[in-house]
Amino acid sequence: MFAGTYRPKVDAKGRLAIPHRLRDKLPEGSHISIGPDDVLVIYTPAEFEKVAQAVPAPWQATDQERQFRRMLYSLAQPCEFDTQGRVTLTQEQRRYSRIEPGSTVVVAGTGDLVEIWPEARWDSYSADAQPRFTDLVSKVFPKG
Repeated sequence: MFAGTYRPKVDAKGRLAIPHRLRDKLPEGSHISIGPDDVLVIYTPAEFEKVAQAVPAPWQATDQERQFRRMLYSLAQPCEFDTQGRVTLTQEQRRYSRIEPGSTVVVAGTGDLVEIWPEARWDSYSADAQPRFTDLVSKVFPKG
């Protein structure tokens, strides 16, 4: 399980050091692609496979499913670390998520995934979500 929030900087070349507590849990074959809320997501091979299995082949898919496939896979890159524990975010990934070279990002463990957010967007999102946590708990785990 991935947990924790970290605030590393993206360097001028678009490289991002993934904190070792998250990096050490990422198996070979993980991918970085897009996710909900206009953020980047590091998918483990198992999670990437779940997504692949959930979407029908293009000739069987609806227009929305084909659009989803194109976006997810066209922006996916293997999560390969250099000797300093950095991954390179492609220009397309940075454009999608609005992450600028030289900026600070939030790398958040979210259970089965790792999300990469622009810092200001994470701060705004969490400022809204944190005060509602108790309400969210009752919606996610309704009394039954």
